[in-house]
Amino acid sequence: MSEKVTKATSSDIESTTKLNTRIHANSAALHDFDMWCIDQMPETSLSANILDLGCGTGKQLHLFSRVLSSKVNFWGLDKSAESLEKLSLAYDAPPQLHTVAGSFDALDQEDLWNSHQGKFDLIYGVYAMYYTHDLAKVIRDVYTLLKPGGVFWVIGPDSGTNDEFLSILRPLHEVESFMDYVFDRFMPEVIAKSEATGFQSINTATLKNKVYFPSADAFLAYLSNSLFYRPGHDEAIRSAVQKVVDREGRFTVSKNVLSLQLRK
Repeated sequence: MSEKVTKATSSDIESTTKLNTRIHANSAALHDFDMWCIDQMPETSLSANILDLGCGTGKQLHLFSRVLSSKVNFWGLDKSAESLEKLSLAYDAPPQLHTVAGSFDALDQEDLWNSHQGKFDLIYGVYAMYYTHDLAKVIRDVYTLLKPGGVFWVIGPDSGTNDEFLSILRPLHEVESFMDYVFDRFMPEVIAKSEATGFQSINTATLKNKVYFPSADAFLAYLSNSLFYRPGHDEAIRSAVQKVVDREGRFTVSKNVLSLQLRK
């Protein structure tokens, strides 16, 4: 279990400022991640009930609202009250939005549990669910909340993600085992535990993406807002990254993505 627990603080994980900085950096990617997500989105009914696990400030809720019927009901669940407040203030799309302050580790204790078992058409998590302390329980709870034929959709990192800078960081300081779990073992575990729960795999898709940083300082601005950052190594990292920039004109970081859809 220890490999599935990050040493990062809750404030680091839930910080909207740090999250938005990372999102902004990823906007310079080779492929448009948002459009890829829309292309992968499972078909739902015009009046579907949809739950976003770990919705944050609502990046996916805003995105998907562009292509969904106004009759859809969205639920966004997140631990961060700050994120949910920002989501509520900014959300103005036709699909109705309900925010739930809580953890996907405690779905069976949230307000939606008793009244929404077997009611959701789609439950998804985008780059969030690896923070759970009990993935098997979360998957069982999702199974209970979905209606028969409903879809559980997980988007997360595929192997090879961040290899370019992890090779720089590892000689300088510990890269906690949680990170290796996230990039190499989380999605295979989702598949195994979902199938053990009774889900049937219906679709997988991968995106081999690249994010480009024009300078070492640009990369450090990204890194310092990530869960990888450890103070005291900036100059060594800057020097190593700058050598790549001098040689190649930019520093490239792989962002490999796996979309997994499972049906109840």
